[in-house]
Amino acid sequence: MNLNDSRSTFRALGLTGGIGAVMAACILAGYFIGRYLDAKFGTAPWLLIASLLMAMTAGFLEVYKIVKKVMRETTNNDKKN
Repeated sequence: MNLNDSRSTFRALGLTGGIGAVMAACILAGYFIGRYLDAKFGTAPWLLIASLLMAMTAGFLEVYKIVKKVMRETTNNDKKN
């Protein structure tokens, strides 16, 4: 294994390591925004549910982008070797 292989491996690990943080941040943001809006408008639990669904969708889309980027970099590195 040469230096470029180890760098690409660590880069891929770094990109994919953020997946859990992205999902947790999106879910927490959706939860707190939904609770705030439910308290403000008296619509419990409907805005909480809606904001959680939107936040999870945004999280999954961001995870998809990360995975797509890692796969693209991996295939580009494989083509170079």
